[in-house]
Amino acid sequence: MNVAPQMLVSPLLPKTQGMTDETFQALRGHIYSMTGIYFQDNKKYLLESRISKRLQMLKIAEYEGYLQYLKFGTKKEEEKKFLFDAITINETYFFRNEPQFEIFEKTLVPEISKLKGIGSRSKLRVWSAASSSGEEAHTIAMIFLEKIKPKYPNLELEVIGTDISSTVLETARRGIYREYAVRNMPKAYFDKYFIKDDGKFTVIDAVRRLVRFDHLNLYDQAKMKMMANIDVAFCCNVLIYFDMKSKIQVVSNIYNSLNRGGFLFIGYAESLHGISSAFKIINFPKAIVYKKE
Repeated sequence: MNVAPQMLVSPLLPKTQGMTDETFQALRGHIYSMTGIYFQDNKKYLLESRISKRLQMLKIAEYEGYLQYLKFGTKKEEEKKFLFDAITINETYFFRNEPQFEIFEKTLVPEISKLKGIGSRSKLRVWSAASSSGEEAHTIAMIFLEKIKPKYPNLELEVIGTDISSTVLETARRGIYREYAVRNMPKAYFDKYFIKDDGKFTVIDAVRRLVRFDHLNLYDQAKMKMMANIDVAFCCNVLIYFDMKSKIQVVSNIYNSLNRGGFLFIGYAESLHGISSAFKIINFPKAIVYKKE
């Protein structure tokens, strides 16, 4: 049904109508085609609640109208930004996956350094996929300055943080956080790498210079080809949003982005079982690492 979006828009801001099963299936299909994110049948209410405020802001009375707006509206490209913000969860904080960071520092970096050649000037490239507001990427940079650089003075670092949400990337680039984000920071790091001012905590320039943030849809095959020569990828708590087909595609893309001998971290509740057999599994007491042989 190709209905002009303005025909479904009410100037009176009426109460949004409930989402029909037919619209849910069509909307989740549209989201899936763009992102690979899949809302299962029992997630209809979740999708409905996530975008209801956006419908009210746009004065669109029906979810079907919003679907038409996404497909045919004159601002459909702009609207993707708001949609992606609504359907993704950006729950994160500094030093969130500490066992992974410890493995990264004490085991992976020494191994990668040997491959690159100890004593030679080389660059370590780390990818924080689905980086949200940047806490993970900045944590990696802090650990590098505090623990790794003193041991490997010739080693440089580049951290690339990517996310599908432009809004959280803006926060990441500013590097300004509230107390919730820094609540688990070790005191030594907190005192050394932040400027505190009126309840706000700003990451110092020495850390921010090691990190850059880019917009990236992990499901976009063409854009994913731009991610290359990665030594370590952190892609935690991301695969849970995809169905099996999307997971296989995304993990394959990440595999291709890694250097030979590169490593992948995923979330503690996630697994590559049935998704990819290309990685070598390395078990640690508190985490699993996947290595590209």
